[in-house]
Amino acid sequence: MRSTRVSLLHKGPGRAGRAGAFTLIELLVVIAIIAVLMGILMPALAKVREQARQKNCAARLRQQTLSLNMYGNENSTKLPLPTTGGAWLQDVGINTVNFMLRTGMTREMFYCPSNANHQKYNDFFWLYGNNNSQWDGSRFVNVGTGDFVVSGYCFILDTTGGRTEKIRRYAKDNEEKIWVKSLQTKSPSTRELVIDSIMGVPDSSRNYGRNFAEVPGGILGLHGVYDRTSHLKGDVDPVGGNIGFLDGHTEWRAFNPDMDGNVAAPRYGNSPGFFW
Repeated sequence: MRSTRVSLLHKGPGRAGRAGAFTLIELLVVIAIIAVLMGILMPALAKVREQARQKNCAARLRQQTLSLNMYGNENSTKLPLPTTGGAWLQDVGINTVNFMLRTGMTREMFYCPSNANHQKYNDFFWLYGNNNSQWDGSRFVNVGTGDFVVSGYCFILDTTGGRTEKIRRYAKDNEEKIWVKSLQTKSPSTRELVIDSIMGVPDSSRNYGRNFAEVPGGILGLHGVYDRTSHLKGDVDPVGGNIGFLDGHTEWRAFNPDMDGNVAAPRYGNSPGFFW
């Protein structure tokens, strides 16, 4: 019996080794299958991640509209109006920022989680234009006149002197768009107050005739960093944006404007066109 066992043990290793190994062709087939599956799954995962960012963005917008409503309640229904119509819609005065921070907002809430440049180069946007103000980690101190931050959202606020630019509507809009200045504005459920930053500069080589991914401005001149639209598809075209309304609710609006002129795109100096 002992010799038989030895004999059996010596017969099998060659066949067992061949049965447990992969040939080169089999290995290539497995790699190809994995590559196909990854090609199928990665876009789906990217879509899920973007949907999560969109929901996070909407939550931040709700907090901002709530904060502005609190400001109005403490200031005879008046909203914090910029002092000039020459500023970009993203610019927010330091005193207004400090008030919003006191109502429960954080620095992160001023920026869309979908905007890669605002996340990567946040210090350039958060501190831009501050000649005297200093950030102590929770609020601005030594606030200087005219200091502001470049937020990741656009504020559809009038100015102290009154904006003269008309906001053009999308063809589907039934109500005229307006610059908001008070909580007593009519139809608060349809009045946009804070919106995702969808902006583009003229570029005939791009879709819609605008470049939404590389928007030059003061930050480019100071730090070599472009501003950009949030929620871009393929890092090229906007898919849409969240809209925060005066009554506090938010909605997602797909980007599908009538590009024949019926576009909400006021311009200030060398700023881009803004769309909502």
